[in-house]
Amino acid sequence: MMSISRGFAGGLVLTLATAIYAVPVSAKPPAPVNLTPERMSELRQINSHVNGTIVEVSDMDQYGREDVWTLPTSGRGDCEDFALLKRKLLLQRGWPASALSISLGTTSSGEAHAVLVVATASGEYVLDNLTSSILPPARTGHTFLSRQSGRGWVSASGARTREPTVDLPVARSLPVAQAGLRRPRG
Repeated sequence: MMSISRGFAGGLVLTLATAIYAVPVSAKPPAPVNLTPERMSELRQINSHVNGTIVEVSDMDQYGREDVWTLPTSGRGDCEDFALLKRKLLLQRGWPASALSISLGTTSSGEAHAVLVVATASGEYVLDNLTSSILPPARTGHTFLSRQSGRGWVSASGARTREPTVDLPVARSLPVAQAGLRRPRG
């Protein structure tokens, strides 16, 4: 009798857990965004506007601590704050959230850096606070180590986490703040 009760209780817990955590699965992925001249103009306008409006300042200088991810409402921010504002402005213009993701990595000089990556039917494009140019990721000079995906992050090795991570050779995936990368330029 005891094993039946345990089996029933286990099945009930599994059923409840499935019901609580069940999420709808769409039959097909969202259609990619067509990159019309108007859409490319929006990307250029927003990249240029944010880059020209927000003053670059480190989180340490602004908040007295590292890794504060927030919209730059004070008119000041670092690279991830620029990326968050660009994402917000594109969403307000009707861009689908599924086409907009923040990517983390390093600049060509080895500094930690965050950018907004826009996925389109014509490929991916980077909106970066270090340049007014809209470029494909391979032409930025950056090394991308982690990327926002749904409600989490995917590292270069494919590891999925709740926080941004980077993959280092001969090392486990670590949150960016623990990975020993230089402070972001932007």
